[in-house]
Formats: sequence, C-alpha cells, structure tokens
Amino acid sequence: MAFKNINLDENIILKNKIPLLIEDKNWLKLFGNVNNRNIQYIKEELIEQVKAQRELERKEEILQKEKTLAMKMILGISNAINNENKTHPIGLLDEYKEKIETINEELNEIVFQLETIPQQIRELNFNLLKATVYYGYKELKDKEKKLKDVTDELDTMRDRIKILINEKYDYEEWINLTYSFLHGLLGNKEIEKLDEQIFK
Repeated sequence: MAFKNINLDENIILKNKIPLLIEDKNWLKLFGNVNNRNIQYIKEELIEQVKAQRELERKEEILQKEKTLAMKMILGISNAINNENKTHPIGLLDEYKEKIETINEELNEIVFQLETIPQQIRELNFNLLKATVYYGYKELKDKEKKLKDVTDELDTMRDRIKILINEKYDYEEWINLTYSFLHGLLGNKEIEKLDEQIFK
C-alpha cells in the first residue's frame, strides 16, 4: 500500500486530538465515499472494530446486571437457609453459584477483548489517517491544477466578453447615430421607403 511511505508521527493522533475519522463529519464529507481502495478497506475494518467494541461493551453491561441479580439471589437464598432454617433452596444456591462462575468466565473474555480492541482501533485510525493524507494531498495538487486551468479559462472568457460588450456598444451607438442622422435628413416616410427598397 503506497500510503505507508508517508512518514507521520503516530503521536500526532494524541497531540492534535485527531478524532475517530469514521465519526468525523468533515472526514465523512470529504473522504467517506471516495473511490480509493485503501481508504475504503481501512474504513470498513475500522467500522467493524468499533461495532465489535460497542457490542462487547453492551454484552459486558448485560452480564454485569445478570451477575448482580445472581449475587442478590445468592444472598437471599443464604439468608433463607441460615436465618429461616429453610433447606429446599440449597440446589438453587448451587445453580446461582454456577451461573456467577459462567458469567465471570464470559466477563474475563470480554474484558480481555476490550483491552486489545482500542489498540487495534487506534492503529486502524492512524492507517486511515495516512491513507487519507496520501490520497488527499494528491487530490489537492490535482484539483489545484484544475482550478488554475478553470481560472485561466474564465479570465480568457472575461477578456473575450469585454471585447464583445465593447463591440456591441459600438454597433448600437453607430446604428442609433446613423438612424438619427438619416431620419433628421430625410424624415420618417423616406426612411420607411428606403427600408422597403433596400431590405425587402
């Protein structure tokens, strides 16, 4: 990938507070749908990682709630066994203890993944930044050249329009003066006759 030749300091993301590009309005407007394989590939990867992170955070929240509920149940069952001399909820106590163990295992796995994903997101965001800078700078130079061509063409057209406007005024002035002169010399009827004779 050609953009890797760009030598950017990775700390620039922290120093310049560069946002997650796929969530930045300006980036989306300028580069979100450009026809560039590098940008589109990294963008999709980044979207997937961010989605995965949010999904894991959502699962973690649900599991934490389930764990809290299971712990409350254990406390309630323990209280019933110890203070109310009830024996039938003992099997239920084991069930909730197992549930907490299962939840803890799932939470450990989620926490491990949530520790690694942010680094992957940072790396992808940095790679997307490099791809954007590479593509954006090339496009910038190309569009600057096109802008110069368009500006030059507009200048040429402006000059041509000025010449044409002057010609238009010259013709109008000559026509008006000539009509006035001939009209003054010959009168209206003679001018009408001449119009018919010369321009029929």
